[in-house]
Amino acid sequence: MSFFLGSRRRQFEQMVRPLMKPLYQAAYRLARQAEWAEDLTQDTLVRAYERFHLFTPGTNFRAWLFTILTNLYLNDCERSRRRPTQVPIHGNTNSEEAWDFPSLRVEDDPEAALLLGLLPEHLQSALDALPEEFRLAVILVDMEDMSYQEAADGLNIPVGTVRSRVSRGRAMLRQRVFHALQQRLTTTERGS
Repeated sequence: MSFFLGSRRRQFEQMVRPLMKPLYQAAYRLARQAEWAEDLTQDTLVRAYERFHLFTPGTNFRAWLFTILTNLYLNDCERSRRRPTQVPIHGNTNSEEAWDFPSLRVEDDPEAALLLGLLPEHLQSALDALPEEFRLAVILVDMEDMSYQEAADGLNIPVGTVRSRVSRGRAMLRQRVFHALQQRLTTTERGS
């Protein structure tokens, strides 16, 4: 029995090893905070290992792993919506002693931004400003190179909905980036 467990573990490790960095990068793009991304990555690996016997050999392991990551992220978001952002401890409303859900601003974690080589600031802020459903679809399809079907499976929505969200998300991104560049040019012209 232990031979099969060791074999299973080696197989899992071989399949996961090349996906560690992309998995963390995806978690960071979703969560936009290093600690949360680390937790998501670890939880994804634990969940994947526990369910590795359910993985169908010959299918896309990367998509399977990223689907687990996406579902964990969505579950975390749903749990955070159900609880208050800050909860005073012992009736004390001092903000230093209150619990905060992890920050969602990339700027709050410059170390992770450097390590990941994230997008240029204007593009990252445009991506962050997208409504969540469009942001997720764009991240999965355009940044994580998932197919529309893989993204649909990960988000538990029809493939047509993913196509629509990606298309609309891209259009919003173009509009926001164009507007940001226009503002930058206007500011530069005024400064000259």
